[in-house]
Formats: sequence, structure tokens, C-alpha cells
Amino acid sequence: MLLFAHVGLALLFARPFKRADLTFLAIGSMLPDIIDKPLGTILFGTPGMGRIFAHTLLFLFVIAALAVFLRDMRIASLCGGVFIHLALDSMWNSPVTLLWPLLGPFPIAHYVSPLGYLEMLMLGLRNPGILIPECLGLAYLVYFVAERNPWVYARIKSILAH
Repeated sequence: MLLFAHVGLALLFARPFKRADLTFLAIGSMLPDIIDKPLGTILFGTPGMGRIFAHTLLFLFVIAALAVFLRDMRIASLCGGVFIHLALDSMWNSPVTLLWPLLGPFPIAHYVSPLGYLEMLMLGLRNPGILIPECLGLAYLVYFVAERNPWVYARIKSILAH
């Protein structure tokens, strides 16, 4: 998944939770990638190792424990965002990573240059399993912004009316 799916769908899924801090939820929805993509490149020499520590249940449980211990809705919202990220990344299909360190070390990825990695991400949009969530996330982000800004809402409505 890319930015629109993670952030847009996290905000959509959080809609029923009125007390959620949407800023922290949005940050949490991208936090595993914000941590792991650069860290994978630094530690393993390739952005292809972008699913490591922050894509584990251990990372999720540490944030959840902090939220409970501190009784902080912002950290709880961050935790919710991380949970949604792991679900959207289908991390259950990578149990060695998800359950790290219980099943051993992280699987080693083949070397991919940063440009090759970006190309791989863009080519991934050919996959309906990636493209559809991206489009849904983008659509909800447009709705989310329009709902909170009457000028944007009126502008979109006038564009669609023509």
C-alpha cells in the first residue's frame, strides 16, 4: 500500500471513534513505513528491507502498552493507525516479520536501488489489490477535506455540476 490507502482508509475506519485524535491516527497509519524504509536501507543496504521492526506485533504492543500506561488518547490513536497499517499491508502473510523475534530473523530481501524501489511501487499500481485501496483512500481524503472545508466542498460541487 501507498500513502493514500494508509492515511485515507485509516481515517475512514476511525470515523465511528469520535474521541480518536485524527492527526496521530494519520501519523500512525504511516509510522511503520516512516521508520522501516530508511532503517532497512541503513541497516541492510536496500529499501527492499522496508518491513522490519515497526511492522511487527511487538512494535504494536509496545505502543499499545504506552497508551494504556499513560492513558493518552493520542498514543492510542497512533496505535490504531499502526494497527490499520499492518492490516492494510496484509502482514499476516509475512509471519516471520509479524511475529518477530519468535520465528527468527527478518527475511532478507534482494538488493533494490532506491530508484528501482520507486519503480516497483509505481508498477504495483497495476495490481487491483493495491490500486483499488489507493483510489478508495484518495476518494475518502478528498471527501474528508471537503467535509471540513465548506469552500472546498462548494468548489468540488460546482466542478461536478458542469
